[in-house]
Amino acid sequence: MMDAKPQLTTEFRRDQNSLILSYSVVNRARRDIYLLNRLYRMSPAWIMSPDIVYVEFDLKTDTVLLNKRIASIPPDIMVTSPVSPFVTPVRGGETFREHVRIPLPVSEYRQYGRAAPAQQQQTQHMFHGVRFALGYYRRVDGTTEEVRDIHNTPVVFPKTPPGAGVSVELLEGGRVQMEIPGLVQHSPGTGR
Repeated sequence: MMDAKPQLTTEFRRDQNSLILSYSVVNRARRDIYLLNRLYRMSPAWIMSPDIVYVEFDLKTDTVLLNKRIASIPPDIMVTSPVSPFVTPVRGGETFREHVRIPLPVSEYRQYGRAAPAQQQQTQHMFHGVRFALGYYRRVDGTTEEVRDIHNTPVVFPKTPPGAGVSVELLEGGRVQMEIPGLVQHSPGTGR
């Protein structure tokens, strides 16, 4: 029997300085799930915070895309060891809630982003929608958990049995109509 898919609920609001995402995940199944939501930055200094979120701009749909998941690796970048977020376990039948603050105007942030060339400029653009996606996977039978201290923060490390693979899935919220100022990178003379 297939486990019920977790339910993602999102809410967005703005204050003077921030876009605020509040989301909850209800695990309606008996099997635990692991949310891929504990993103971190190693530069300029180590930080792990709920406020770290991957941000991309979709200029065709005028939408700010927010993601907490395993980041896609661009085809033109060589990565020897992919970065994976730490996880938050959500036990069967339980609910997890988190609030994320993103400074305004919003800037793109990707795990494998490159530094913008010196000749690139930023232009403020008013986006008219926002969407959130969250990666997760289901606990495999026989999985154990170990809690380790990472930079003074307890982190759960699931250990799946040898040969047991996990399947990462994505929970996606719908597009919410909202005006969000963003800083778009472009080369001089291109307008974008």
